[in-house]
Amino acid sequence: MKKFLLAAASLICVIMLASCGGAMFAEPSPTPVPEIDPSEILTLDDVAAYVDYELVSDGVMRDGNTASVLYRTEPIGMADTVEIKITQYNESVSADDVWNEYAVGKAARTTAEDIAELGESAYIAFPSINIYDRGCYIKITAGSGSDEGQRNMLLNLAYAAVPKFEAVWQPLNVTE
Repeated sequence: MKKFLLAAASLICVIMLASCGGAMFAEPSPTPVPEIDPSEILTLDDVAAYVDYELVSDGVMRDGNTASVLYRTEPIGMADTVEIKITQYNESVSADDVWNEYAVGKAARTTAEDIAELGESAYIAFPSINIYDRGCYIKITAGSGSDEGQRNMLLNLAYAAVPKFEAVWQPLNVTE
């Protein structure tokens, strides 16, 4: 009789676990990769510190795994625009895919100048500075002229953006 009761209790426990959908043994759902806001990486005030004209923001635009913000003059065309674009990996696009996008862009620019101390890899190809860091591709486009002044502005904007990016991205413990 004791064996029968033990078997019945075991069977009831198995049925109860099965009716829960096996939630006790289910794979944990992955934490979604948060979307980075490029207007937080380089704010309007950050950008204004490196240009000698007033800018307004058109707001953040998203297209798949890419977000961008455009800072421009009002009215349009009074001076150069500044655009910050961040392409990041997510559940459907791997960090390798983002790296390949960065690398293909660099390979296409024969005049690309490598920049050593920004992110994991960085280069300037006028009118943009391109940075790959932690599975994300940051592209800052600013100025015109392809001269030392534009180069310095791009570097200053990048040096302002990368630490903010790393501060936002690091606490999330997002790894690929």
